Amino acid sequence: MQRMLAASAGVGDLFFFISHTGRTKVLVEAAEIARQTEATIVSLTSEGSPLADQSHCCINVKVEEDTEQYLPMTSRLVQLVILDVLAAGVTLRRGEGFTPHLARIKDSLKDTRFQTS
Repeated sequence: MQRMLAASAGVGDLFFFISHTGRTKVLVEAAEIARQTEATIVSLTSEGSPLADQSHCCINVKVEEDTEQYLPMTSRLVQLVILDVLAAGVTLRRGEGFTPHLARIKDSLKDTRFQTS
């Protein structure tokens, strides 16, 4: 799916890739394909990695973690914190006019929750 989206991208499209090592072939290949379409590539990854090299903008993350471990936790938590900060920053920058949009999103989720007693 990522390859197909990347191949159909173009100017004005943005891809945001997340990889602790920046060495996952399918992600790097998707970034390379998207870059060839002149889409903008942003990554949250290790400095100097193949993914970072394919990115127009790289948010470098250096977290010591055993990549052979089945459930790496430290890198995931760091990535989530960075994503939360970015999301909050974008929301604040959009200003008060963005509030109705966020309210519609929250309202659309009401039917997905059980009622509390």
